[in-house]
Amino acid sequence: MKDKNRESEEILFDCPFLQIQKKVKKFKEGSKDYFIVKFKRRAGIVVVRNEKILLVRQYRFLLDGFSWELPGGTVDDGEDEILAAQRECHEETGISVIVSEKLVCYYPGLDNVDNKTSIYLSEKINYSDPFKENPLEVNAINWFSLEDCFAMISSEKILDAMTIAGLLAYDRHKRILELTRK
Repeated sequence: MKDKNRESEEILFDCPFLQIQKKVKKFKEGSKDYFIVKFKRRAGIVVVRNEKILLVRQYRFLLDGFSWELPGGTVDDGEDEILAAQRECHEETGISVIVSEKLVCYYPGLDNVDNKTSIYLSEKINYSDPFKENPLEVNAINWFSLEDCFAMISSEKILDAMTIAGLLAYDRHKRILELTRK
């Protein structure tokens, strides 16, 4: 449904990875310009085995260094988010998982970044192929305790918003389960 208070929409830049849009919204008091960076949806997954969480190590240009992150990536057009999270996990780690539930869904910036991100939980590994390092994608995988993950956030070894949101959502999930078991 078209918003009748939207004065105009203009695509300023378009490529396969993102689109930059200018939208003008009318209010009683006047109008406001919004510049929106639109990305495809993202899906990530918290994989837990023996109380350890699977992280992947990737080079990140903005850091000019490596970052530990949850497995995840772009949801292809027409692709189911759960299947995308499973696909990304297998592509990045060689591990095939079964998703149990959605932990959290968020947008990184509600005025200017359209990048819906959903994070799922898996506590069941279907099978595992040997990890194959790919210097352009993932150069290492490892299993970390939740406490170690939070220490890595505090020491800025984990800076990725999807990973931080996923770890916080998983921690909350765990705490709720512990309370309901008492």
